[in-house]
Formats: sequence, structure tokens, C-alpha cells
Amino acid sequence: MFKARFWSSVVIVAVILLFGFAGGPFLALFLGAISCIGYLEFTKATKVRPNPDKISGFEKIGLAGIILYYLLLLTTDDSLPLREMFSDWLFRTQGTFNYFTVLVLFIFVLSIVSMFMVYIFTFPRHNITQITHAAFGLIYVALTLSFIYYIRELPHGIFLMWLVFMSSWVCDTCAYVVGVLFGKHKLTPKLSPKKSIEGSIGGIVGSSLAGGLFGWLYAACTDSTYGIIAVFAIICCVGSVVSQCGDLTASAIKRNYDVKDYGKIIPGHGGILDRFDSVIFTSPMVFFLVMLMMQFN
Repeated sequence: MFKARFWSSVVIVAVILLFGFAGGPFLALFLGAISCIGYLEFTKATKVRPNPDKISGFEKIGLAGIILYYLLLLTTDDSLPLREMFSDWLFRTQGTFNYFTVLVLFIFVLSIVSMFMVYIFTFPRHNITQITHAAFGLIYVALTLSFIYYIRELPHGIFLMWLVFMSSWVCDTCAYVVGVLFGKHKLTPKLSPKKSIEGSIGGIVGSSLAGGLFGWLYAACTDSTYGIIAVFAIICCVGSVVSQCGDLTASAIKRNYDVKDYGKIIPGHGGILDRFDSVIFTSPMVFFLVMLMMQFN
């Protein structure tokens, strides 16, 4: 199990590095693919589908919404001809919003309304729990993961996107090591008995230190001042707290539905959500913190 988990982690990191550095349409398509897989893992675990081996109508609508959303992201990439075709209109402001924001909202609202149409015209075949889980999965999986793309598209985004993984996966590793060596007090005894308060603190400190070190490297590679060290340390500190909430949230959902793993696609880890559960919450938080705090550098 350890060997499978280790080599799976190596492959995952290599894939993230590959698509992260490639950015643009490659990253968007990668995130779209894992969002679709993660969405189906979530809906299967939460009993959206009556037959575990057959995708339901709600899930098909959700998948269509996710695909449309990530195709829309492709129109924002400078390297594609689509940007030249749509940029004048897509980013034109109408009142408070530009049309890109309106289309994003439209896709998600249309998906949810379509699910309710299926619900009412097939009543009482389905129950409200199925549709709420199918709708929530769009936000919980697809929208949150797309913030990695938004960070990558920012100036110096090729560096900034790694703050997401320092806040989540570095935190996971540090929390595990510190927890094994020094853990005595349970963090959430009923939800995740193996996690300790000491491990949680170790994860936060480890992520903060990693963020500060990365800030020093970032300042050396860009025109930023060394004040960015403190900014990155704070972002990773907050991000690591949020990542642990994401990890525990995924665990709570699995316990609610008596599911051990969300899937089996990643040997030693489980499904996409088992590996990206902490990233799901962290990526939007890091995006907002970057947008708010980078101005102070």
C-alpha cells in the first residue's frame, strides 16, 4: 500500500507540474477532466444515482454544465484564436458585470434549473436530496477546482498557482509527520480519530514556512520586493487551515454515506476527491488572498 501510494504521489506531482507549467488550454482541459471524474465520484457517493452503475439524468446535466464551463474558460486564453473572436464582447462591461461573468453564472443556473425540470416532470421518481447533491457537486468540485486556472492566468501565475499545493499537500505531509511523532490530542475524535491537534499545528507551520521560502525564491525571480515573503507565508497559513477543513469535509461526507473511498482511479489514494479534497477548498481561498494581498507588495 505504501509503495503504491508513494509512486502514485510521484506521478500526480509530475502531472501537476506538467500541466501547471503548460498552463492555458492544457491546464483548463486537465482541470475539466478531473472535475468531471470528481463530480461523478461525489454524486455516486452521495446516492444521486438510483443505480450505482448507471449515470442518472441529473449527473448528465451536471457533466454538460461542467464541460460548457471549461469550454468557456478556453475563450479567455490569449494563445487561442477564440480569444480574438470573442474578447471584444466577452469582457465588455454591462453595468457591474462583464459578459464572461454573466455566462459563468448562466451556465451554473441553467444546469440547476434543468435539474429541477427533470425533478418536477418525473415526480415522484426522484427525491429532493438527489437534486441538491447533484447541484451542490457543481460548486463543490467543478467551480472550486477552476480557481487553479484563474490563478495560473494572473501575472506571474506560473509561480502563484503553487501556493495552492503548498497550502494543501505540504500541509498534509507536515501534519502527518508531526502527528505521528508528537500527536497526543485528537482534533476531531469522532470524525477522524487519527488526526491530532499537534499534527494540525505542524501542518499550518510547515505550510507557512514553505510559503515564506517560496516567497524568497519568487522575489529573486521577479521584480517583487522581499516583503512578498510575509505575504506568501500568510497566504499559505490561511490556506493550510482551509485545506484541513476541506479534508475533514470530504471525510465527513464519506462517513455520512458509509463510503471508504470516493473511487479507485489513483492506486493507494482512492479517487480524485480523495487526493484533491484539500485542494478543493484551498484553490478559491488562495485566489482571493492573492488578489487582495498582492497589492501590498
